[in-house]
Amino acid sequence: MLNWSEKAGNIGPVPAGEPASRSAGALPQNGIAGIPSGLVIIVMFCAVILSFGVVLFKVLVAEQQAAARELKSVSRVFENHKQVLLTDMERYAASNAAYQNIETAKSMDWIKHRFGADMAQNIAYDRMALVGRNLEVIFAANAPGAGVPELSTARIREILGGTVEKIRNTYQHGLVTTGGGEVRFAGRLSDVAGVDIVEIDGRPNLAAAFAVVPDPGGIKMVHGPPNILVTTFEIDAIHLGSLLASLSLDNLIFARQVPEDMISVPLAGKSGQVLGHLAWYPMSRASAIIASSLPILVISLGMILTITLMTLRQNANAKARLEQREQEARYAADHDFLTGFASRGYFHSAAARWLDARDAAGNPAAIIYLDLDSLKQVNDVHGHSAGDQLILEQSRRISRALGPDGLVGRIGGDEFVILTDRWGTGNNALQDIRDLLQALSRPVEFEGKRIDASCSAGIARFPDHGSTLKELIRAADIALQRCKMEHKNAFRLYDERMDDMLREQREVRIELDAALRNHEFELFYQPIVRAGTGETAYFEALIRWRHPERGLVPPDRFLPIALEAGMMPDIGAWVLERALKDACGWQKAGVSVNVCTSQIRKPGFAELVETLLRRYDFSPERLVLEITESLMLEEGQSTRETLEKLRDLKVVLAIDDFGTGYSSMSYLHKFRFDTMKIDRSFVSRIGVDEEADTLVRSLLGLAREMGMQTIGEGVETEQQKAFLVEAGCGFMQGYLFDRPLPLKELAA
Repeated sequence: MLNWSEKAGNIGPVPAGEPASRSAGALPQNGIAGIPSGLVIIVMFCAVILSFGVVLFKVLVAEQQAAARELKSVSRVFENHKQVLLTDMERYAASNAAYQNIETAKSMDWIKHRFGADMAQNIAYDRMALVGRNLEVIFAANAPGAGVPELSTARIREILGGTVEKIRNTYQHGLVTTGGGEVRFAGRLSDVAGVDIVEIDGRPNLAAAFAVVPDPGGIKMVHGPPNILVTTFEIDAIHLGSLLASLSLDNLIFARQVPEDMISVPLAGKSGQVLGHLAWYPMSRASAIIASSLPILVISLGMILTITLMTLRQNANAKARLEQREQEARYAADHDFLTGFASRGYFHSAAARWLDARDAAGNPAAIIYLDLDSLKQVNDVHGHSAGDQLILEQSRRISRALGPDGLVGRIGGDEFVILTDRWGTGNNALQDIRDLLQALSRPVEFEGKRIDASCSAGIARFPDHGSTLKELIRAADIALQRCKMEHKNAFRLYDERMDDMLREQREVRIELDAALRNHEFELFYQPIVRAGTGETAYFEALIRWRHPERGLVPPDRFLPIALEAGMMPDIGAWVLERALKDACGWQKAGVSVNVCTSQIRKPGFAELVETLLRRYDFSPERLVLEITESLMLEEGQSTRETLEKLRDLKVVLAIDDFGTGYSSMSYLHKFRFDTMKIDRSFVSRIGVDEEADTLVRSLLGLAREMGMQTIGEGVETEQQKAFLVEAGCGFMQGYLFDRPLPLKELAA
């Protein structure tokens, strides 16, 4: 198929051949080929006029089509603008803090600051009001310098009565009572919000309302109508300016009556009454210019004919270039600029058609949800250029493995989805997928450095695990999450039992809220002994959950869920206080407590440690805080200040699991740890893998050079113990010495 530029290349006059030149010389002087010259001129004139009329007609049609596109674009952008207003309001209306400070424990100071000051800086409203459960105005404010009356209950009912009433009804229908008697909102946020075009003081306004609901929830609620946040925005130059920012228009105005030669979009409220129009001059108005050329066409026929031909050629070339640019723009919109794979939106539409074709033919297929495990760490350690190189190389490997079959989409920064009928069934398909994962796990070269790479994948089969793209992606995503929970750099095939696990995780998340209140957590302690004497120097505090129905729940079953839910600062604070309370009764041994990154980042952590040390009269030298290696990638000022405060308290800081992540020796120097814990994954291979032996010796040597104590984790054999003692490890921990025990068994 020819592209537009190729077609354009065929447009143009064909040079006359030699025989035509000779015949022209024989023509009579007053005619061409026996036809009178006057008739020829008339025919040419008519042809030009006809051509001019055709061009004018096409321009008019094109203008109508362009105007239709402009109308659609302005309507779409205005509707999007309304949704953006609701999205901005959601940040303030849908939150646990808003619900508590308005409904549960009303704080007018908080309300005035949140909605009168904070929201005014981020949302350029003209008026706002907070409407109570009985439709009374709790608080109202105007934009600075607005010079208009504040919203009253009567005015709100006048402009938004129907919307407010609908929100109140929808909100109350969405309230449910759990088995424990707790009230929860089970509806959708979009159903308790609304925006309308209204007239206030003779001017059109956007009026938006949003119910105050808890988000993410999990707090005490009351049954009854909601409090509602109301804002109004006058459709003035400021709003029109924000619309112009996303449109190629520079003359958008609001008008009661549409001026001549303008096109418009009517602004109507929900009642259907038109309050005005968004009007503008259409971008394409070439017909007026063409019509003004008619006298010149009649006077200068020959010139016009020449100019017309040249214009036609130029238009054809311009159209070809425009078509090419449009094709390039469509391709850019439909494909990821870095990898060339389908973008998220295009992948969904293309994949749906692809599945329909396989479904009609009765062919099976597979969807593979890939996640690059290490992209964030690569970006943090080596820079985003290295991360881009990793993505690019991995995309090439995927393309080589997949070949011309199937469809690949990049639907996230480190996520890819593969849809193919090549790996639909059979053991060979699983082996091919293993080969793909193995290829994606090979290191990537970047500026002379080897960057480690790994990939996790979840797989679902069509039609076994779903008949639609949405169902298949959900199944593959569940399998991917299961894979990442169990072991990264692997793949899992979707199983219906994974849904049961997902439901169980949700139940655990809900039950964790009550676990702290009901004192269901307890601590086990495992000794950390001196390598030379075997004397217990510390006990590491390890949390367990004694569930009233599930029994003793190990930490790997609930800590990842707590971490994702943002509960670790509270749980960690409980562990720290309980460990110090238990340890204050020991004569010599200290206690070692694990601290997660979210605890360190939370303001006031160092002050909490200082307070607890004083409360239990515990020597700071006997407290070890084990900090995971991932914290060293958090180079914020607050993190460094917190660690400095802890060092000033003379608390022992230990880096846990060193060598398993992406940190470097420069981080050790920067954060100045006292102790290095050698991860059990290295200790377990002592005597089995010479590379592991060398690595452990190197880590111990590095710690000595930096003046750090060392602890070997996971010691289970005498051979491992002897190796660590000979290599100079100061402390050891593992089942060889004792398993984790509850406090009462330690006392025994």
